[in-house]
Amino acid sequence: MLNTHNIINKEYNTTFTAEQFNALAELTRTWNAQCEGNYEDTFVGGVAHGYCDSGILTDGLSGADVTMLSKYFTDETIYSSTVDIEQLEEWVTQLEGTEWETDLYKFVRAVNGVLTTEQKLNEENATEAAMAYCWQCCD
Repeated sequence: MLNTHNIINKEYNTTFTAEQFNALAELTRTWNAQCEGNYEDTFVGGVAHGYCDSGILTDGLSGADVTMLSKYFTDETIYSSTVDIEQLEEWVTQLEGTEWETDLYKFVRAVNGVLTTEQKLNEENATEAAMAYCWQCCD
């Protein structure tokens, strides 16, 4: 069944179930409790802002992400439009000698884990719609 919902002044058409909406709300509560936001008041608000509004994914870095990245890079590099977050993660992994991933991408993976394969493949902007719902749950 197709659900149409208007979130953050944008309309999304999804087949998200009540269980999925509940799971997204729980993820929002959990991640906001364990991660400090760096850009927005809440961590999830920053991630969602990057995905749904600004397109600037560094808006979704947690305080801990910025602390780790600042260990090796200047703000100019961290917030650069020429070096993406995946590249920074790769460099930190090499420098630390152990796998490292931002809280940002851990959260994105958790959100995508709530979506079905069919939703991810067939629903335009399914991840963005899920992020928008999470953002709404931050209020």
